[in-house]
Amino acid sequence: MPDPERWISVGELAEAFGPDSKAPPTTAELAGSAHTLDLEGGGATEYRFLSESRLEWRSTSANADADAGEAAYFALKPRTGLYFVDFVIGDVPPTAVSLVLDLDRGIATSLTARLPRSADVGESLVSRAARGEELTSVVAEFAAAAVDAPFTAATPRHAATDDLVGRRVEYTYSATERYEHVYLNEDFYTWHCLLGAEKGLADTDRCHYFKLRDDLYFFVWREKIVPTLGAVIVDFQAMRTMGKIFGHAASGVEQAPTGGVADFPVGAHARLLNITSHGDAI
Repeated sequence: MPDPERWISVGELAEAFGPDSKAPPTTAELAGSAHTLDLEGGGATEYRFLSESRLEWRSTSANADADAGEAAYFALKPRTGLYFVDFVIGDVPPTAVSLVLDLDRGIATSLTARLPRSADVGESLVSRAARGEELTSVVAEFAAAAVDAPFTAATPRHAATDDLVGRRVEYTYSATERYEHVYLNEDFYTWHCLLGAEKGLADTDRCHYFKLRDDLYFFVWREKIVPTLGAVIVDFQAMRTMGKIFGHAASGVEQAPTGGVADFPVGAHARLLNITSHGDAI
């Protein structure tokens, strides 16, 4: 078992990933535009991109975390007509929104991520398991939407997929930070730090996969030891990823948060190591 002192906070992880980061440059292409997401479950949210780094939103959804507001955001462009937009909307509990805006197809996937409150950080995994809960205390809520049009029965969506299951992929985030992922099944994957601040650490965590286009996927994971959410777009044509990591800036193992949140862009060069097939076993 690795020394618990080696499980670093997400703020420390951001510092480690910073130098020579493979994260792509942000895009200003959305600045000055406005788009309304009509949600599958009812309600809608209008997003106005005031500049290349500020947006405002107004929601009519009954379960929205905030009806309206303004925030700093960053946007990435994985492919033509497709954008990844990310911003933090609140801190009690810490909440962030990631949007996959597929303007070419007129659809979107919205992810609302919530970190545990201070009192819940460090709760034992045994206690959560005994209550029949997920081991991770990080919450991820997904919603399909139509962009600038009503959501109807004919509206396509970014569908859940098992395309990645069986793949083992190496991701290089910088000259000093390298990980591998093993996509085990539709609900779990294993990560292993090969080089960097978490070298030697590994775990198996909850995850979610959505297919965006051919060889292009939205991959989200939720860690349980240090509450963390990652949301990246994986491009197996360009062999790279881009997205974000979100977590308490200064909390570690059994340590209550003390200093806000870290929500930062990441990117990696990808290398497919192998593909394992179990046939009909899973």
